[in-house]
Amino acid sequence: MRDWNVDPDGVLGVLAGVDDQGPAFQSAHHDFDGLSSSGGSLVIDGRDVLAHAWETFASDRRLVPGKLMHAVRSAADAVSAATIAIVAGDDEMAEDQYAAGQYAEQEWGIAPAAAYQAPPPGYW
Repeated sequence: MRDWNVDPDGVLGVLAGVDDQGPAFQSAHHDFDGLSSSGGSLVIDGRDVLAHAWETFASDRRLVPGKLMHAVRSAADAVSAATIAIVAGDDEMAEDQYAAGQYAEQEWGIAPAAAYQAPPPGYW
């Protein structure tokens, strides 16, 4: 008996939710990119200290939204690939188990697996 289970439809729902947030990430990336280049408006009476401080602050943070988008995409790709591998593995194991049962019945004359199951409680 397994202690875990993968619900492909549930995974698909989570990935669809991630896709729904894509435009918000893109908007944040675009908006911050625009703000980070607006430091010129901070030059007052020829003093550019604020503009330089803003440029330094923004340059350290300018790539963050894009990095977040790539990290989320990588995680979603990994979840998708893992789900596909698990489902394919489950299907392969089921096929192998069925083939082994068929082989045992046909080649060795063993009764089907259902013949070896205990009757339900209260059957007798």
